[in-house]
Amino acid sequence: MTSGNASVLLIDDDEKATAALSRSLERRDETIEIHRAGNREHALHCLSTESIDAIVVDLSLDPARGPESGLELITEILSKDPAIRIIVLTGHGADDFGIEAVQRGAGSFLEKPADADHLLALLRDAVQCTRIKRGYLRLQYTPEHLSRITGLESRNSEMIEVIEQVAYAASNKQPVLLIGETGTGKGVIARAIHAASPRHAEPFIRFQTSFASADLVASELFGHQRGSFTGASSDRRGLLEEANHGTLFLDEVDQLPHETQVLLLNALQEKVFRRLGSNRESKSDFRLITASNQPAESLIGEQGLREDFYHRIAHCKIVIPPLRERREDIEPLSRGFLERLASDENIPVRDISQEAISRLTGHPWPGNVRELQACVEGAVYSANYNGRKTLTEADLRISTEKRETSISPLSFRERVHSFEFQLVQDALRRCDNNQSKAAQLLQLDRTSLRRILNREDSPE
Repeated sequence: MTSGNASVLLIDDDEKATAALSRSLERRDETIEIHRAGNREHALHCLSTESIDAIVVDLSLDPARGPESGLELITEILSKDPAIRIIVLTGHGADDFGIEAVQRGAGSFLEKPADADHLLALLRDAVQCTRIKRGYLRLQYTPEHLSRITGLESRNSEMIEVIEQVAYAASNKQPVLLIGETGTGKGVIARAIHAASPRHAEPFIRFQTSFASADLVASELFGHQRGSFTGASSDRRGLLEEANHGTLFLDEVDQLPHETQVLLLNALQEKVFRRLGSNRESKSDFRLITASNQPAESLIGEQGLREDFYHRIAHCKIVIPPLRERREDIEPLSRGFLERLASDENIPVRDISQEAISRLTGHPWPGNVRELQACVEGAVYSANYNGRKTLTEADLRISTEKRETSISPLSFRERVHSFEFQLVQDALRRCDNNQSKAAQLLQLDRTSLRRILNREDSPE
């Protein structure tokens, strides 16, 4: 078929038909290795455990659902492996569905029953295309190439692995979940994935979900029709529409209300959604990246993520190490911050003294890269004010007090709940304990306000 043996996956619920087709293809070409799958789950398992070069899929894989079952599987496969070539088998007279399959990314289609010689010729071409595209992607998404595009680089082995994961994430359309402490650069990583992906010319939309009511979050994400709720004076596009063909980045995703998670789960699976107050479905082909500063194992729960939503958004999970665990990156990061600020502001500070570097590398940086950047930029201004072209230790504003770098006895979510409770209590005091007025003041619905009050009637 090509240089080296080729692996082909036949996906069809008709076991006898795939067995006969397998024998026919193998008789014609001894270098071909056939794998068979009778349903979606078996097909995806085979793709995750075997190195497959081409796929043949019966479009009506699930007879109860018809061609839509095969079309959905094509989209799902290509989101995991955009390089693989897919050949579609359609029923007699179903050319319209074959054309739609090609529009969704399939390489070609032919009617059943497939002529073995014709199919073999298509498979030979498909394997060649898959291997060429995979070779191209390997070159395109190396860490070195990614560094040129995004500026991401590191001397730390864990962070180098993160950059490799970013390269992998950029090469496909799977949802990505970023895990890391506040200030580790989750937003930078999200932008790097987008910048290195085929969607780089399309919008990158960021949304932070904290402390907003379910209605407000849903309105931001899905948009609304005029009159759909109090204050909705005009139609409004949501962020899903803004992110069409691009990337939607949801920071602090564990703060999403459960009802919003259900709506977003459906939008992810079906690529359709409705604006608040509308019966008309809208389409959006967006790539989802989410982030949280909580450990992955603590995200699922009553006050966090629904289990089905978590598994949908965490196809690709990237854990970003804190700065204190990659101290070898502190010096190059510091010099990069200095050079960028000096260039942008035309400041004649050009270097950092070795004493300043030692002080920087010795600090625990509980605020991570964000804290380091603020410290270095403040020091650049200080050095310039004092007429120095070299940033010195005297320019650094770093507390000499020993700062706690371990996690507080209260979890992040418990601290959020405590803060929410205090906000509600303050609003009630200002509104003479009138819950309706307090809810309006906080832009909450009364149900959300009561839920905060009833957690334990006290901060957690």
